[in-house]
Amino acid sequence: MDIDFGPPDGDPPEGGGGEARWWDSAEGHRFALEVLQLRARRAILKMVDEGAGSPEEIAEKLGIDGGLAAFHLAMLERALVVEAVDGVYRSTPTGRLYIERVEAPPSEGPDRS
Repeated sequence: MDIDFGPPDGDPPEGGGGEARWWDSAEGHRFALEVLQLRARRAILKMVDEGAGSPEEIAEKLGIDGGLAAFHLAMLERALVVEAVDGVYRSTPTGRLYIERVEAPPSEGPDRS
């Protein structure tokens, strides 16, 4: 049985480092949200954004196997929130926006209840 863990449209387009890549369809967006449901992947995305770039470094920080870290990084890459550049992962503009808009603590301000 061949299982494809990527978005329905296949692999993401090759990016030129730093250029924003977006999902081509609602299915791609849904795939990214499913990938980011797992707390470990959100933690990895934050680590990558803070400078941890290799699967080995992430595995060590999380206390998990290097192969498992590489699997999670591959899923995050297919969700277009991280990219590999010369064997080192970094967050994409989309990944940084996710961290800033979704993972950031709520800002203090007027009560909106």
